[in-house]
Amino acid sequence: MVCFCVVNFDLELGQAMDSMYPPSELGEEEKKSVCFSAFPDSNSFDVGETVFNFRIRCSKSGLAASGPTADAGFLYGYVFFRQKKDPRIKRGYFQRSLVLLSQHPYVGLFSRVVSILGPAYFEVGNPMLEAACHDIASWKSPSPSKLIDLPFLGNVIQVEIPQPNKPQLLETCPFDMANYRPDLQILASLPPTSMFTHFRDMIKDLWLCWELMLFAEPIVLMAPDPKICSESVLELMDIINPIPYCGDYRPYFTIQDLDFKSFVTKNKPPSNVIIGVTNPFFIKALAHWPNLVRVGKPRVRKTTDNSWRGSHASSLDFVQGVKSKRKSVIAKDKAILKRLAEAVARGYPPDYLLNNILRRYFVDLTEKFLVPLNRYFSTLIPFHITLSSSQEPPQLKPFKTDSFLKSLQEHGPQIPFKTKKFQTNTTETYLNFYTQFLKCGNFATWLRQRTIEAQNELRKRYLQVLCEGDVKTWMVGKHEMELVDLLVRVKDELKLSKQDSLTDSQSLVNRECDHVSLSIPTPKQREKLKAQADIIISGLPRDLRESFTATAGI
Repeated sequence: MVCFCVVNFDLELGQAMDSMYPPSELGEEEKKSVCFSAFPDSNSFDVGETVFNFRIRCSKSGLAASGPTADAGFLYGYVFFRQKKDPRIKRGYFQRSLVLLSQHPYVGLFSRVVSILGPAYFEVGNPMLEAACHDIASWKSPSPSKLIDLPFLGNVIQVEIPQPNKPQLLETCPFDMANYRPDLQILASLPPTSMFTHFRDMIKDLWLCWELMLFAEPIVLMAPDPKICSESVLELMDIINPIPYCGDYRPYFTIQDLDFKSFVTKNKPPSNVIIGVTNPFFIKALAHWPNLVRVGKPRVRKTTDNSWRGSHASSLDFVQGVKSKRKSVIAKDKAILKRLAEAVARGYPPDYLLNNILRRYFVDLTEKFLVPLNRYFSTLIPFHITLSSSQEPPQLKPFKTDSFLKSLQEHGPQIPFKTKKFQTNTTETYLNFYTQFLKCGNFATWLRQRTIEAQNELRKRYLQVLCEGDVKTWMVGKHEMELVDLLVRVKDELKLSKQDSLTDSQSLVNRECDHVSLSIPTPKQREKLKAQADIIISGLPRDLRESFTATAGI
């Protein structure tokens, strides 16, 4: 966590930062971004409270250094906004937001935190911020896939932190599902309100949304309020899990955002971006963008007859659905649609379980889409690693588009494509579909992730061979230069092991958050490597043997 920010609406200044606790080195641009993002950007919100989230650029990389956004340079804001009538204020309304700024995209966890803290803060004041910071300071460092209990203002929040690029699902979480409480047992990466709830009236459009997100096409998501808006953007990103979304995303984007001019231009829309908006201005300003997703139903305000009529008229104008220049080619699953419709009709199971069913379906769809890619990628990984392997470890073969498409045509896809009338096969359709994916940013991100995973696995196997290989037998008949080469590689691993032993715990956390985990020799492997080095040295000619130092000093 970076800090809590209190943002007030001032008639003369507009949105203004009242305070930050604890004091932070937030720059002026970041302060402006927080202020502009902390309030609803339209008149859709009346009296009450709401929780939503946003994502802003961070010019000071040090603020994000302990989180997964250090490279990207973004911070995440979680907002508790309150608006109520107050005759003492000229405008007639009290408007204030409490914002939690963090390095982590844990929308489920931090939305719950501000939901608990917000009402207490507005009732008691700054002492509640001190108490909240005291509790948060006692939390352990996040550990992916493990259940942790987090004490917070008299509550105990149970949370599972997600593993990088792996979906969080109820069937794989450690919660006791017989006594599951969605308000206090939280999957950190999921918004408080479910995708099923937000997209309930337009579930059939999710297949097209899946295609748009898969190809990282530019998307404007329009919603009636910041909560639906910000959560729906994150849910569309989640829909292609476990493929990591490659682009820029703004769960809640306003006309006062500092990046406004970068997005709102008459030029060709930027690729690899999805922005969530509530202000109708964006519909005209971004009319040339190829994809518009409308989610949610506007609130019907009943404070006066006039306000009700105005709101009712706008609700009639807001039609949920997807407007896209892309023609969908993936077949909808009638079975899952029927299953969800029947569940809604009988009123059981609850929405959070239906949401899990829906998310599980799209996780499976994405994994089936990846089957041909994973099948081909596996052929790029060297199978045999021996003590004679000259590289450390052996490198992957390059990914070749022509070879992949040949493999795809040979084995076929795993996902269902639409068939046209009188169409005998869909070969051209699925080849074009995968070719488009190979040209988009999500493929590059996926390939980088798979390459890192494969290289780490190769390194583990390489280390295992160095530690467990029968060096005595291997040395028979080998030239002395081959022995020296193996000895140098063993000593390099010992040096790496010694260097890593000096690494502090925070660096290990950072490495985990960067999704890259180098396989460093364990203490047990270090002892085995020392023994292997001694065996190799004993087999060298005397002149070479004396030129190498004993391993005891390594």
